[in-house]
Amino acid sequence: MMMARLAFIHLSVLVALLIAGPLAVPAPAHAHGAGWQVEDSANTKTYGFRYTDGSPMAFAEVVVTTKDDKVWQKARTDRIGQFSLGLGSTAAQDAPSELHIKVADGMGHVVQLTYQPTDTTTATVTPGGEQTAAASSATAIQGTPALFDLPIWASILFGCSILANLFGGLMLWQRRQMARKQSN
Repeated sequence: MMMARLAFIHLSVLVALLIAGPLAVPAPAHAHGAGWQVEDSANTKTYGFRYTDGSPMAFAEVVVTTKDDKVWQKARTDRIGQFSLGLGSTAAQDAPSELHIKVADGMGHVVQLTYQPTDTTTATVTPGGEQTAAASSATAIQGTPALFDLPIWASILFGCSILANLFGGLMLWQRRQMARKQSN
């Protein structure tokens, strides 16, 4: 009984510190999503892939596929997060009607967009298959936030939930150990 009360007091202190800590010292969030922007020229489209904090998606894998899922091109972004798609020398009958561009950094950030070479003024973005947006040449970065970009109250609630589950499991384990000792 005394151990359970002591564990409850420790849990209460940890929860109070968890709640008071982030509220006392505001700090910027370091999690980020990923997005893209496009620059149009005569024969190429240059895409700049960046995280929402502005840092480049350097050396991320780029896979360009046609509408029928055939790989058109595989590449990587450069050190500043750019990838250029050139269709200037492709004959009109050989050019695909639609290209799907998927950029993945290997750490969970994925940007997907669809480019239609016949229409040079728009590109349809489909991040996660949910949203579509039009883009003209030299647009601002477009994309989606990271999965865990949560408001502070949700982060605190999530942390409290983890701590409560850990301490609850520990208390249950201690009770079982004490019951085994008493039965022996």
